[in-house]
Amino acid sequence: MDEIDDHDGPMPREPEEIETHELDQALRALKLLGDDPYLGMQATNVALVDGFLMQMESEARAYRSADGGIDIGHAMLLNALSQQWLFAVYELLRTWRERAKDVLKWKASGGLELKAAALEEKGKPSDLNLGRDAFARVLRCIIADPAITKEIEDDLARTHVLFRQLEFLRVALAKHEVSGRPKLFARAPGYARIDMWTGSMSYELSNDFAILDEVTRRSFSDGIRALATDRTVPTKESLASYDAFMAMKPGDVPDFTAPPGPPAPDR
Repeated sequence: MDEIDDHDGPMPREPEEIETHELDQALRALKLLGDDPYLGMQATNVALVDGFLMQMESEARAYRSADGGIDIGHAMLLNALSQQWLFAVYELLRTWRERAKDVLKWKASGGLELKAAALEEKGKPSDLNLGRDAFARVLRCIIADPAITKEIEDDLARTHVLFRQLEFLRVALAKHEVSGRPKLFARAPGYARIDMWTGSMSYELSNDFAILDEVTRRSFSDGIRALATDRTVPTKESLASYDAFMAMKPGDVPDFTAPPGPPAPDR
């Protein structure tokens, strides 16, 4: 694993300054996620493993500070565990986002009552299912207070960019493809460098011709924690622009090496 020195933005906090509950609570605060006991359990699992990984990342950073080198075995294990954590966070957020989008779709089509009734019909004493029953109660709350759907929309928007980055990286790591373009081989899937500021694994988000962004495992956990304090809701236009950027093709990039065209005629 190589090391990376670049860092933009405020300095990240030390692991000792971060409480495990911060990540857990930020995830549970997302509308619908915290209402499901089992999604909540997964949020706790993700937070616990995050704390463990931050300690390993601190050790990776210390190896470099001590002698300019790295412990290859430690770095390989850190990279392997980081990928598994990323997969777990992706699946948790994907499950929540799909459920949230379903609720918005049922609200728009007038199907919330039918869905709630169907879930309640299955909820017999002999068929205990805490997740299903909790979801039925949430739907009843939304029927009683339709304004909750605006909060769901806002949470989907607030997590959009973070999830898009995570999804892009996950496709490269798990499927060795470029997200949204299955015929394109991912560039060096699984290859990572060590971020000198946190010791976290750093990955490139790249398509077949350009590096679109660079993320670290820690940038995802910090990004989720920030949701608890930053309530900014991006506009639909800004999110559409970001999606277009992440889906760009070679023809979308100006060819700065081409010779200039003829001068514009005088007017």
